[in-house]
Amino acid sequence: MRTLPVLVEPFAGETVGSVYRRLADRNAVPTGELWTTIRHAHPRLPLRTTPELVPRLVEELAGLPHEFFDGRRSDRLFVRCIHAQWRYSNCATCAPPPAPVTKCRRCTRGEAVEVRTRGGAVCTRHRRWHYAGADDDLSTNAAHVRAERCLTGTLWQRGIGFDTGELELATELVMFHLGAELDAATHNEQLRQLYPEVVQLTALLTEPWAERFLSNSSVGRVPVAALGEAAVIAICSHAQQDICSIRGSFHTRDREAVVGVGRSFRLRYGRSPGIGKLGTRILTIAPRLRATFLRHADARQPSPRRKNDSRSLRVS
Repeated sequence: MRTLPVLVEPFAGETVGSVYRRLADRNAVPTGELWTTIRHAHPRLPLRTTPELVPRLVEELAGLPHEFFDGRRSDRLFVRCIHAQWRYSNCATCAPPPAPVTKCRRCTRGEAVEVRTRGGAVCTRHRRWHYAGADDDLSTNAAHVRAERCLTGTLWQRGIGFDTGELELATELVMFHLGAELDAATHNEQLRQLYPEVVQLTALLTEPWAERFLSNSSVGRVPVAALGEAAVIAICSHAQQDICSIRGSFHTRDREAVVGVGRSFRLRYGRSPGIGKLGTRILTIAPRLRATFLRHADARQPSPRRKNDSRSLRVS
């Protein structure tokens, strides 16, 4: 299709929908009317405005290079796949792109922009919280910046992104511990307040030693709950010594779980490590905790379809 007269300058990793909306606004054309024009040329498209189905057409309308919306490999989440001999890598074939997030308003000069890039909820350049369109000052919150760097560094290389499930569960676990302090807050507000603790808890429970402990099928629900309780309490109390001790306190020996919190002993015949109120709550979701914090360890088989075939509609 013909390129529109007034173009927009795209941002790295900007989504199809975001470019389409900004392009329509810049040319003073309602998004629905522009979609109707596209449908006149391609009648098989649905009535609903869904530019994500035709990324190549949006590239033509915006004057963008071919495959602009395929994204950069450096922005993809790491996975274990056959192309890297089952090691973690951002494989161009198997690694998925991250979920769309709103970009910092300072970076976009006030425009609402959605991108798929290696990032989370904090702009480390301007120290702003930009999740879900927010624009909150974090200039005095160094812990949030450190958490963002952990997410885009350590956690990203483990295949953990902002929407892959681990951060959501970690927020829930921290809320179990805090009780009524943030119960009335929305999920976005809870995440905004607890971001450093949530990221640190996710990093701790996805370390190699924790992966070995959780993946051992002989470890029952009670030791898993004990691990979750000890990790949450240590993270929320900001006790670095306790956090370090947890790494050596949970391991397996033969077919038994060995827990050394307070006193070391082997757990056998359903013996409890003495979990408290928090551990009792975590016990009810122990299978989910195990599955969520082991998700990043799953290996991927290469997709039999060409990349982007499942996310775009072929039009002629």
